[in-house]
Amino acid sequence: MISTLFFQIAWNPSAILPILMVLGADMLRRSQSVPGVAPFSIGWLEFLLDLLARGRSTLPVESPCMVINARSGYARTNRSAVLEHLLRSHNTTPTRGGLTITFLYTSQRPGGPGSDIVSYTALATVILQLAAAGVLPILGIGSDHILAVTASGTILSTAAGLLLRRQQQRELCTAREVPAARRDVVCITSGNGSAEAIVVVNEGGGVRIEDLAAGRAGQLGVAASLGVGVLVVLWAAVLLALTALEPVDAWCVLALCGAGTAYTAYAARKWRGGAVLGFKFAEERKTVVRADKVMEVLMKAEELETGVGSALLPVFFPGALRPEEELWWTERKEALKATKSLKM
Repeated sequence: MISTLFFQIAWNPSAILPILMVLGADMLRRSQSVPGVAPFSIGWLEFLLDLLARGRSTLPVESPCMVINARSGYARTNRSAVLEHLLRSHNTTPTRGGLTITFLYTSQRPGGPGSDIVSYTALATVILQLAAAGVLPILGIGSDHILAVTASGTILSTAAGLLLRRQQQRELCTAREVPAARRDVVCITSGNGSAEAIVVVNEGGGVRIEDLAAGRAGQLGVAASLGVGVLVVLWAAVLLALTALEPVDAWCVLALCGAGTAYTAYAARKWRGGAVLGFKFAEERKTVVRADKVMEVLMKAEELETGVGSALLPVFFPGALRPEEELWWTERKEALKATKSLKM
């Protein structure tokens, strides 16, 4: 009986295609943490239903990190996938026990998202899928149903990706702007034991990173919820159409969907940089502080941007410091107090 069922599925996979299409939502969720043009792949129906159930377009962060204000020392847990990507995209390969801190400077609000190898690969995959779906019937393989299903899936995937991109841009736009006369310095780190941290310096005009970290702007509005609901209905219709495909058509659709799923797996493993996220950092001012000793890095960071080392010190060294280290930080604080007194 089992062998007969296997033979039937192998002969015509259209019976299990709808089941396969609802798998892979976790992988899709990770790849769409930075949304955009997306090829026809598995997992979309479950993914969209999850968005409706949660009522939020912002996706859960994979690895929580801390956002620390260098002036006040106040730390909060990051709930923004955008900031998670910003931190992870600066991953380096430090020596054992080392730390790398990257300083990023901006004075502009985030704009439209840029492009990178991941977005170009998505576009190439879409073109490949549609071209193959159009050529196969010409070669006498399958029917026009292959192109109809593939094009429908591609349109729905891209529509969902662009809807999520619009929501993500809305999140960036609703964050408060740093006043022109103010300098906002914020540290982002995974905490003690991590090998990297970034420091975003807003010199007036940029957005408050702490607002983004709070993740309060990710609610799905009425229009967005309706849009997601329509996509759910249309995806359900596509899945129903899959059950009526002829064996050759079903195999071709499965292969083309597999190409899109391969892209999804690739994108899910990539962390996207600041330009792709919409940030406008001054690349010529980007500064990287790296050393084998964490304390040495914190001291250099403090000298580069006052308050950064002090804010990160209790994170990486929650216990007592060595006498010479304690002396250095004490003298640093006293020197800063003296400088402020002279200015007053």
